[in-house]
Amino acid sequence: MTCSGRCRESQVRMHTRSLRWLLIGLLVTTLLALLWNRYGMNSVLEISAASVQDIVALDDRDAGGHSVASVARDDGKLVLDCTIGEAAEPICEMAIRLKNPPAGIDLSRYDTLLLALRYDAPPGQPLRFLIRNFNPAYSNPSDHASMKVEEIVFDPRRSRQPLEVRLSQFAVASWWSSERHLPVRYAGTEFDNVPVLSIATGENPARGVYRVALERIEFHGKLVPTDTFRLAVIGVWVLFILVHLAIDSAATRRQLLLSARSQASLRRLNAALRVQTQSVAKLACLDPLTGILNRNGLAEELVRLANDESDPLFPLSLVFLDIDHFKRINDRYGHNTGDEVIKNVVNIVKDNIQKRDLFARWGGEEFLLVFPGTQASEARLIAERLRELIAEDEPASGLRVTSSFGVAEWLPGEELTQSIARADSAMYRAKELGRNRVETEPA
Repeated sequence: MTCSGRCRESQVRMHTRSLRWLLIGLLVTTLLALLWNRYGMNSVLEISAASVQDIVALDDRDAGGHSVASVARDDGKLVLDCTIGEAAEPICEMAIRLKNPPAGIDLSRYDTLLLALRYDAPPGQPLRFLIRNFNPAYSNPSDHASMKVEEIVFDPRRSRQPLEVRLSQFAVASWWSSERHLPVRYAGTEFDNVPVLSIATGENPARGVYRVALERIEFHGKLVPTDTFRLAVIGVWVLFILVHLAIDSAATRRQLLLSARSQASLRRLNAALRVQTQSVAKLACLDPLTGILNRNGLAEELVRLANDESDPLFPLSLVFLDIDHFKRINDRYGHNTGDEVIKNVVNIVKDNIQKRDLFARWGGEEFLLVFPGTQASEARLIAERLRELIAEDEPASGLRVTSSFGVAEWLPGEELTQSIARADSAMYRAKELGRNRVETEPA
């Protein structure tokens, strides 16, 4: 071994040791960071009588009712005293103004609410905690009622103090939603611009005397939201891998240049590349998500069937399948849910076709079925059965879907691509006619 060879071997060993220690250090740092985010990195927003400047008592007298509400500060607490009287919609409420609309406080980075209060009321009468969010898309600074009302109903007397509530348990008040017709994108809860918090009696409270003594409100969350923090950790790992790959790639290129003089090394390298190419070619015939054929695999299977003289190929029908509104599913529920929908549809189809039939993922949410020895009329019946099975299936996720089918028969003398195009045209016609249906392309 030459000196240059020994030097190169020493460099490789040093690089390997450095990489090993760097990897161990990054793993330890990642673990400590995740533990810190899980058990530390806490952020708390406390609201109490000392921090609140503006509190307002609301009742039903402006609507012709006879309930009377008043608020006061007593021994470091915010106190709501209420007498519910006769009214069409009786209510008493203590509104705590945090900001003047359109300004508000961003509570979206908090996930938990703690309420420390004392509640005296007739038996069985709950309270409501209201979070009012201002969104300029539908809220008006001069109209208090235009702020979205998100609420949770509870009875403090049945829970340990302080009461702990997840913000995910809040829901948009149904009575508020029914008075407004907002686009779907505004249908959920919003906590990013909150000017007002309120404590109010439940719906249709019984007549009597009510008293709420609020000691404090606390919102708990993370300085960096857990999802954001985890994405940052993943980003660090991706950066580490990319840097390592770049360094490793550069070292590999240098070694390849140094070994270029050896023809034997080049022959061994070429042989290894050929074996790798063959392995990749085998994998390239299958769709990685569903395990069914992809376009390349479908082409190879068609050639195999055509060469199999023991079983006639014609008549042969083609059926295109497309999952309806799949983009909407991805946009609303995320790509992971979209992948589960695709795999569920694939499993339904695989379980209800014959072994000789071919089933391939054509791209995205589109699939192509090939039925050897099957006329278009028979293929249409199969497609109708598959359509019904998909529409009637109730997956574990609870997300039911429908699908559209296009059927065409491969005609003698016609190019396969033309037959596929006719099946695709029939499928798009099914979508134009309302989806969840089967259309056949005439010969």
